[in-house]
Amino acid sequence: MRNSVLLLLMVCAIGILAGTGVCAEEQDRIPTKISIALDPATPQAGQEFYITGTLISTTGEPLGNKWIVLESTAAGATPGKFQYLKVTRTERDGSFSFFRPSASPPEDLKVRFKGLYPYAASESDVVSAKK
Repeated sequence: MRNSVLLLLMVCAIGILAGTGVCAEEQDRIPTKISIALDPATPQAGQEFYITGTLISTTGEPLGNKWIVLESTAAGATPGKFQYLKVTRTERDGSFSFFRPSASPPEDLKVRFKGLYPYAASESDVVSAKK
């Protein structure tokens, strides 16, 4: 067991030193794609809405029972300042949904799949609500 851990650390170090920045184990993961949409498509101030999407592998396989994270930042804020809002699981067909109440502020939103072996992580585009 100890030798396996050391070997994995060495492989990761080689990957980082080689400039890939990624461990060999992560490079072997199946790529994924996550979509995002708003319902209604352009929610206005004082209106509740849903964030929906689908998680699939790049071969089109729906990925059910996977954790999806919803993140938010104030509308127009500096990129990279997203904060955790909620988490949910995908349905069998890879679909997911989040509810945002009417009191939610103008915000930019994105969803993220952190990855789970053998699947790689993925992140959606950013969508704006209540601008």
